Amino acid sequence: MMDIAIIRAGQMYRYYLRQVLVGDARRPARTPLREAQEVAGSPAGRWMGRGLAALGLTAGEEVTEAQLRNVFGERGRHPYADRIEAGLLAAGESPTKAWKAGALGRRVTVTGVDLVFRPQPTVYLLWALGDEETRKVIEAARERAIERVLEWLEDQVAVIRYGKDGIYKVRPPAVSSPPASATTKPAPECRCSTTTSSCRSKPSAWTGNGDL
Repeated sequence: MMDIAIIRAGQMYRYYLRQVLVGDARRPARTPLREAQEVAGSPAGRWMGRGLAALGLTAGEEVTEAQLRNVFGERGRHPYADRIEAGLLAAGESPTKAWKAGALGRRVTVTGVDLVFRPQPTVYLLWALGDEETRKVIEAARERAIERVLEWLEDQVAVIRYGKDGIYKVRPPAVSSPPASATTKPAPECRCSTTTSSCRSKPSAWTGNGDL
């Protein structure tokens, strides 16, 4: 079973940072995200998906707070937008050009889709009452289910819109998002936050906005 919710820049994004990403606990003010996750016993998010290489990311890499801010809080920017801008500014480029280089398509209000994977109630009981080996089997099954869903989104659902008013649509061979996702919930429940911004491989138009 999977619940779906929209992530918007602004108040909803801040809610995710303050509560959702720390296991639905309350994140203390001015506490770094990773520190708050450790206190709450919530695992750090990690990147997933076939399109990660286009963004300079690798599968399984830990998701940082700065990356979350760029992708979800700054209306759809490159996970390493800060690094890209700093490098161009140091090379003498204008602030405007440096800012544009860190963008993934046009700025959007809806920056992502939140997918929450929930097993059947009997699986929760099995997780609670089973031994360590049983939990490992449940975790493996959960991970495989998530991978299959993200593969389906890549292959059958996601498209990239580009051009004026997004009039052109292409099926991407590999998408930087939604598969570039952060899983943040311990088993048996898991959350994947997927971004709606993406990269295309054509040199003439590197960025676009994804449709789900």
